[in-house]
Amino acid sequence: MTNASTDCLVLKIQEYINGCLDTTLFILYDKNNDAYLIRGKRNENIGKESPVPYSFYSNYVLDVVDFISFVICKKSKISYTLYNHDDLPNDSNDIDFDYLKDLDGDSGYELAGYDNQNYNKKEIMKYLRILKNVFNYY
Repeated sequence: MTNASTDCLVLKIQEYINGCLDTTLFILYDKNNDAYLIRGKRNENIGKESPVPYSFYSNYVLDVVDFISFVICKKSKISYTLYNHDDLPNDSNDIDFDYLKDLDGDSGYELAGYDNQNYNKKEIMKYLRILKNVFNYY
């Protein structure tokens, strides 16, 4: 691609079990391929092997919601953070979990965040639709 991206929303979902971080998901929409992608990883627990990052890719929002519902326990507390990045690589294959984790926490990109929320499938669906409707080259 020759054009640089303008805006790309990234939704971070973090699952907490008994107050401890268990799973982090970064979700964005690839406009070029008309698909959602998730980069995720479970948290490292003392005494266990380091978990490896994983990816999920789908053209269908319902598949993404099903995947999220599978990897996050419905009884866990969830934190949502919405970021707007204007400098991500043009090829979504170049955006891995570690790349997004390195950008995480930069308040210059953060639009909103909600902590200690109950799992709500309808809310997740709403947030995913928002990702799709922001102008970007992904």
